Amino acid sequence: FTVDALNTLVTFPLFVINGRKWALEAVTPKEETIPPSEADRPAFKQLWELFMVAYEGYFGFTLSTLACIYKYPETIPCFGYSLFALYAYKHFAVQNKKLGATQDDQKLNWIRFFFLPGYGGYCVLHLLEQFGR
Repeated sequence: FTVDALNTLVTFPLFVINGRKWALEAVTPKEETIPPSEADRPAFKQLWELFMVAYEGYFGFTLSTLACIYKYPETIPCFGYSLFALYAYKHFAVQNKKLGATQDDQKLNWIRFFFLPGYGGYCVLHLLEQFGR
């Protein structure tokens, strides 16, 4: 979870400080050209606000989870299972939506070979510890 927390603690402030034009440029695939003026369209502004509300919530969740697991280590399994479920759903969503082929493949590889094995492995080990006695 610490990797997720570090990622969120770095990227959320970048989005807040640099704004929607920077974000549009950062997420646009290299082979496409989208003018920065697209970030000024009302529809993009509304999507940006919605995205930031969701990201603020995730940022808050990350901070509270981080504080919780260090203050109350017995809560780690709850967060491990919830993050495994989150990444399992994210895998399903990215695989079935096909929004951007290259970026989707990179996301799927991270999910398949890092997040699912990490959180899934933790869940399996926790279940073995709990019920394998």
